Amino acid sequence: MKYPAMVNTLLAALLSLAATTAIASDAPAAVHKAAPAPASAANHGPAAIKEDTTHASKTPETLQPSIHPLRKQVAHAAAPVRTSSHAPAHGSNKTASHKTRPHKPAAVHRSHAAHDDHDHGGEVGKVQNLVKAMLAANSNYMKRNNSAYFDKFASKQTPRAMVVTCADSRVQSNAFHGDAVNDLFMVRNIGNQLATSEGSVEYGVRHLNTPLLMFVGHAVCGAVAAASGDFSKLERPIQKELLTINIPKGINVNEGALMNVNNQVDAAMLKFGGEVESGKLAVIGAFYDFRNDFKQGKGKLIITNINGETDPAKLAALTKAGNFFNAATGMSAAPAAGH
Repeated sequence: MKYPAMVNTLLAALLSLAATTAIASDAPAAVHKAAPAPASAANHGPAAIKEDTTHASKTPETLQPSIHPLRKQVAHAAAPVRTSSHAPAHGSNKTASHKTRPHKPAAVHRSHAAHDDHDHGGEVGKVQNLVKAMLAANSNYMKRNNSAYFDKFASKQTPRAMVVTCADSRVQSNAFHGDAVNDLFMVRNIGNQLATSEGSVEYGVRHLNTPLLMFVGHAVCGAVAAASGDFSKLERPIQKELLTINIPKGINVNEGALMNVNNQVDAAMLKFGGEVESGKLAVIGAFYDFRNDFKQGKGKLIITNINGETDPAKLAALTKAGNFFNAATGMSAAPAAGH
């Protein structure tokens, strides 16, 4: 009876040992099965990083638009406010100290500006003197003209001419008009062009109904000189406006200015052909010769084109006769009523 009991005890022990062995053998198997997951993840990680890096390298570079100085200054001025508001959150004196460093150059700049205030030969002095002179001139202008003078155009403008001149500071309306107020709808740009101010010109011709459209070029025009040479290193906005001045490279600057005026007249006649043909609009080209390059006197305004006619003899005859409307076909028309 004892022997079977011992056998049973031994069998129970063997069964327990077998169960323990099975559990031990299963544990490595579980670890072995779980191991590939981290390995797979490890292999997948660099691949994903590599893929993201490749994707990032293919992302096109974002080009910044033209810089607007005023906007940039506002953003720069706001920066100290943002950094000071975040400084307490960091809780680091070192960080706060670092954020306040940009204020030092500003203080130096203000000191430099204050120094220039006393230097009337510098830019600050020039601006102060100019503004003072402009305000004085305006005060004199107000004294010369009474209330009735301003009442004539206080509510509505009635110009008789749409005039496109070069933006050159040497070309001003007082060279060819005693009082351009409410009489000349003026547009100024480099090269006295239609293309770069088309909307303004169209407004003058078709909304203000000006019976005269005049393009005024001038001696030694800087825009023409630039357009006739290599302007690839100039700022892009300037290049854009020079590209529409269609003249040969290397041409003499005054000859180029005359050609440019003719081009503007031709372009205007194409755009406003209906008004020209019906006798409602005269398109005239002129050259303002403040250097007397054409030997007709310094400051002479020379008519160089009337509705496409450029022959000097014919121009002289047309000007003398006052025939400025549809001159190319020999027709004339009176200015529109009210002008």
